[in-house]
Amino acid sequence: MTLLLGPPSSGKTTLLLALAGKLDRDLEFSGRVTYNGHEMDDFVPQRTAAYIGQHDVHIPEMTVRETIAFSARCQGVGPRFEMLAELSKREKAANITPDPDIDVFMKATSVAGKETSVLTDYILKILGLEICADTMVGNELIRGVSGGQKKRVTTGEMLAGPAKLLLMDEISTGLDSSTTYQIVKSLRQFVHILNGTAFISLL
Repeated sequence: MTLLLGPPSSGKTTLLLALAGKLDRDLEFSGRVTYNGHEMDDFVPQRTAAYIGQHDVHIPEMTVRETIAFSARCQGVGPRFEMLAELSKREKAANITPDPDIDVFMKATSVAGKETSVLTDYILKILGLEICADTMVGNELIRGVSGGQKKRVTTGEMLAGPAKLLLMDEISTGLDSSTTYQIVKSLRQFVHILNGTAFISLL
């Protein structure tokens, strides 16, 4: 877990976007980014790293639980999909025709299913969102969760996916120091429990 500090317009956001592999294609830059020695072309960095911006964008009518569960379904199941793709490739190379029933079962476990609800409950617990799990997220017009809880929902959305590296850009925007401390504390739990990495810039 690393804190990135710098004055406004010093390039913190650009650095985080570069690490996430989300820089504009037309942007010219020098140097290179490697993950454990692997170049950005060797894998898909967007599936490994999650960039979390400072503005929370949610569907206000969805509850906290629904938001995180939806995010888990949309982002996929991480390494299990790659494992299944590799297995399929090796089966073709060895001229093996898999049993249709087993094949369907394996594909079903690699796609969002029962495990997403288990994962959702786990994330709600880690981020301390259990008390507001069935409350609507809300916005300026619809009453919902507090600012700190909304920020945790944004983080939870990324935790639900396969990414193990969180690149968080000025997550303290609009929050007081005690709320920011609670969020960072819950992120520390994520880093230790799920063996992840967090790179955070703060205002």
